[in-house]
Amino acid sequence: MKTTKKWLCCLLCVTMLLMLPSCKKKSVTPQDEIIYYSIPFEPDSLDPQIANDSSSRLIVMNIYEGLTRLNQSEVPVPGAAECWVISDDETTYTFILRDDACWNNGDKVTAEDFLFGLQRTLDPGTGSEGAPSLYSIKNAEAVHQGKMPMDALGITASDGKLVIRLEHPDTGFLTTLSTAPAMPCQKKFFDSTQGQYGRDDDKVLSNGPFYVRKSGWSHDEYIHLRKNQSYHGSNEPIPAGINISIAPAPENVCSAISDGTVDCYTLPGSELADARKKGLYLTSFGETVWGIAFNTENEVLQIPEIRRALLAALDRSYVLKEVPDGCSAVTDIIPESVMLDGYSYRSHAPEGLCVPYSESAKEELKKALKKNKIDQLPKLTILCTDDAPTQKIVNNIIETWNALTGTYINKNPVSASELNDAVLTGSYRIVVAPLVACGSSPIDTLALFTSSSAYNPARLADKQYDQAVASLDQLKGQALLKKLIETEEYLNDQGIFYPLYTENRYYASAPNVKGIIFHPYGSGIDFFFAEKTES
Repeated sequence: MKTTKKWLCCLLCVTMLLMLPSCKKKSVTPQDEIIYYSIPFEPDSLDPQIANDSSSRLIVMNIYEGLTRLNQSEVPVPGAAECWVISDDETTYTFILRDDACWNNGDKVTAEDFLFGLQRTLDPGTGSEGAPSLYSIKNAEAVHQGKMPMDALGITASDGKLVIRLEHPDTGFLTTLSTAPAMPCQKKFFDSTQGQYGRDDDKVLSNGPFYVRKSGWSHDEYIHLRKNQSYHGSNEPIPAGINISIAPAPENVCSAISDGTVDCYTLPGSELADARKKGLYLTSFGETVWGIAFNTENEVLQIPEIRRALLAALDRSYVLKEVPDGCSAVTDIIPESVMLDGYSYRSHAPEGLCVPYSESAKEELKKALKKNKIDQLPKLTILCTDDAPTQKIVNNIIETWNALTGTYINKNPVSASELNDAVLTGSYRIVVAPLVACGSSPIDTLALFTSSSAYNPARLADKQYDQAVASLDQLKGQALLKKLIETEEYLNDQGIFYPLYTENRYYASAPNVKGIIFHPYGSGIDFFFAEKTES
């Protein structure tokens, strides 16, 4: 009896010991973690073919996967395509899809899904703002403009193979295929939504690393993404999900990250010192170049010699003796963050291309005025933003030009939105304006000065320049680099845009959060490799 009791006692002790771990806090692996983020407004739609706002594009990047995806260095790598072959003349791309590529409902992702997605983007009836990004595809522009039928599009699909034929070589085509307009769309599911595709959690079908969970989209409140268990790629996504709240930007980003409201967020320059003090992880991109632009529609300011003389009078060490916090003085139009073949364009191109300072600027201006039979300059006003740092720089410019011209130069400080509206309408003579391209290629920056650009701070309308920019897509290697340098030099030599400083965009992450990929130029945030370590 004593033996039995002893045995039962031992058994009870062992049982209690085995139960002890369940009383402790469960160990959490990165795969169990939820990443917290916030977007300022409700997405218009999660239909990638019409996802035009930043909230939509951010979520689309994480719930869909194109034939390619971008890595941390902005280089295209295999996505839903296992591999591809490019023809010798670089106008035919053959993509082989992964055999195990699946939608989150378990259906196989097919080449026909990609064909249908591309057709929807280029269908005039879709109203996709992203359609022009696909114009290098054979007949794409004509199809989108309704001049040719859809079956004329240079794309075929069969047996897990997608063949895309281009009008001409396009060095950025693989990057384009990682963007929202090139995402796949399953026709059967699309038809079943009866015109509501992408409008709610049950109207979205995902082939990417995450999907919108059931009842996970409460409009104007939150969108919750969860790991897509049907996703199969060369890597497995790390976090269990992304909880995205829909709310105004935090009043204090550092505090919101520290208290766990969000794990990362765009950081205003005013909080940079606090972020460093709190040990937040910072990522920055110098993607916005601020500079002086002349309205070339003005009959006097359209003369290159006059523009150059005005700029040659500027002593940069004096004009830029103070730059705004989080900014850096620059001498080039295309910034360091712009990439070419996976490397910084500036590492290949010469620096310091802007009009150099000249002590003889006053004589140069006199000669330019005399040559063009102009008695004196028109009344000049510099349009600029109304913040204190910009005011100091503009005051230095005005002081220099007053001494140069013997006249009084005015300034017109306005809000950032008013300045943007003025640039769009050409309501200024001289402006200190931001230059922000829509992509990370040098071509994207140079294209801002073409006649068709909506945001053209110089109002430049030069057919030869337009043709030069249009030809860039057809070049590669050293020929492309040479033409890019020549085109940028033209803008500098003609005094079209005079760079002053780059404004850095900062992203802050909690010290225990790593692996989040922030893409420049508003291209989104990739949470694929995001994970939390122990605090």
